[in-house]
Amino acid sequence: MVKICTQCYEINAGGFRCHVCEGKLVHTDSAEARALPESVWKSQRVDYGARRGMIIRILAILFGVGVGLWGMRRSVPLEAPWSTVGFIASIILGFALWRLMHNGADRGVRIWVFHKGKVHKRRLARAMMMSVLPKRRDADPESKAT
Repeated sequence: MVKICTQCYEINAGGFRCHVCEGKLVHTDSAEARALPESVWKSQRVDYGARRGMIIRILAILFGVGVGLWGMRRSVPLEAPWSTVGFIASIILGFALWRLMHNGADRGVRIWVFHKGKVHKRRLARAMMMSVLPKRRDADPESKAT
């Protein structure tokens, strides 16, 4: 159970008194906690977002290695040229899965921490799609200078 100190705004795992300043601890759902400054909630969002990101990154490692090893195991009994192709493809696929999930965790943490409640879902989806698409370049760089 997460509790917040009303004096120093330290986040605690439970209890009645803060371990830093001996101030009163309140539960995050209480009315007193809702009256605390936004910086307290931002700090808590950072903590939770970082935990979510770590969990997803660990899952990315496990899934990437699992897919790679499974594909390598399945490619061994194939005929000579295809076993090598399958072996290399499974390594690439495992790495690609890890990279995709790792980057997704990075973006997810940014969304969970910095944009929670501040960005409309459609605008956020559009911004994410636009960040994936290649940037347009000007045909004439001198037209920008004028």
